[in-house]
Amino acid sequence: MSDELREQFFTSILHFRKLESALASECEMQMNEMVILHTIAGTCCRECPCMNLDVPKIQKKLHISKPAVSYILNALEKKNYITREIDSKDRRKVSISATPEGREAAERSMAHYNEIWSEILAQFGEDNMRQLIELLHCLDELYDSAQKKLSTEN
Repeated sequence: MSDELREQFFTSILHFRKLESALASECEMQMNEMVILHTIAGTCCRECPCMNLDVPKIQKKLHISKPAVSYILNALEKKNYITREIDSKDRRKVSISATPEGREAAERSMAHYNEIWSEILAQFGEDNMRQLIELLHCLDELYDSAQKKLSTEN
């Protein structure tokens, strides 16, 4: 692989970070906080029955570690966007719900995301977007495979 191609790849990744920053800036949250708040508040998709989630459900849905989920939940709780309560039926479980402020922040950030998404899709085109998503998915799978290979070699 040429050095120029490698440099272009890393520059492109940095451009995605700018997009992430633009999406998250409206609500003063990190992107991962937004995704989890949307999941908890049920604003992540139209048919999403995501209310009262617990940590294992969030981990499974978003494919992130338990410590990462806990860190993000702590940040959301400090902002008064979520509450955590011990499940009365199973004291080992903690139920997580969005507060009214959290639902408002989720709705506001989703509206901002939808504005940006509509503009990008209108200019980039649906076919290009589908192709990009497919390529990014393939890249993610290749990365996971390379990581597994490297971890077994070490």
